[in-house]
Amino acid sequence: MQTKKLKYLLLVAAIAIAALLVWYFAYWVKTPQYTLGLIGTAVQKHDFAAFEKHVDMESLYGNAYDDVVAASFGSERLSSPILAALVQNIKGIAVPILIDQTKNYVDNGTMDEVDPSDADSPVLQNNGTDIVNSLKNKTGVNSMQYQGVESVQKEGTDATVVIKVFDSSLNKHFFVKLAMQQLTDGRWRLMKIDDLQALISERDQALQNKLAQLNEPLKKELAAAVTIKPQKLSVASAAYSGVIRLLEADLQLTNTTNKELQYFTGLLELYTADNELFYSGSFASNRTLAPQQSAAYQFNWELNPFLTDDAKVMNSDFSQVNWQASLSSIVFADGSSIELFTQLPPE
Repeated sequence: MQTKKLKYLLLVAAIAIAALLVWYFAYWVKTPQYTLGLIGTAVQKHDFAAFEKHVDMESLYGNAYDDVVAASFGSERLSSPILAALVQNIKGIAVPILIDQTKNYVDNGTMDEVDPSDADSPVLQNNGTDIVNSLKNKTGVNSMQYQGVESVQKEGTDATVVIKVFDSSLNKHFFVKLAMQQLTDGRWRLMKIDDLQALISERDQALQNKLAQLNEPLKKELAAAVTIKPQKLSVASAAYSGVIRLLEADLQLTNTTNKELQYFTGLLELYTADNELFYSGSFASNRTLAPQQSAAYQFNWELNPFLTDDAKVMNSDFSQVNWQASLSSIVFADGSSIELFTQLPPE
């Protein structure tokens, strides 16, 4: 009796195991989640052929390039035929660089920053490498850590997979939408990152919050060393163009230290009556300023009436505009300096 019961239990167990294997091969291996595992395994085993089968790098990086460019320039500037043509020309350079870097990473486990000085082409030196590095920096790819699948939504041969990643440089989690397509063998291929512009915007905001936190004590040091007072804001004609106008800002700086100021940079910001930022421009000067002395400085920025933001400045009633100028770096004659962080310091 015991023997029959044991045989029965073994038979049930065998059937359960067989059913599990059938499910695994018939269902699980044909899920987007399984394909993501294959991609990770391909990277770990330095198997570029397997990686390439499940990642359409032309589509992935081509779409990512378009999203980064749109986030960087805005749709209004990209409406310019000249800029649009230039962007597309650079795309033909940047995407192959990204594919080559990915292959190097899968094969060797390294993905270094592109050095423009290593490029043979002047176009590549001036444009392609900058775009590639900008893409990696804006998406935080070098500091992102994969932490699993959050959800999967399938519709026919298309699927959207939401994964959770952790950005160690910002100490923050993000959710990334991956668009995948099913292959003829039932497995899947990664095609693009959906809503990448939204991810870039979210990460940019987190980055600005982190930088603001790091820069708070540095801003106090800058303000204590050199004071800056806005004096006058106006729009003037540009002698070299009948269309372009110049936004002019008169500022007064006072060097409150006992050291000669040799160089400084800063930021001009314009706000609406509702305290909404609608224009910003950077400025710099290497005109020296003696210790305990004040001096007047004037800076100007080109305004293009065909760009919405610039036109808004040109048409503004400056009596209703709140504006401020602040320093972002100062350098003294003795070599000492104070400079705000513009990117996160190395960990």
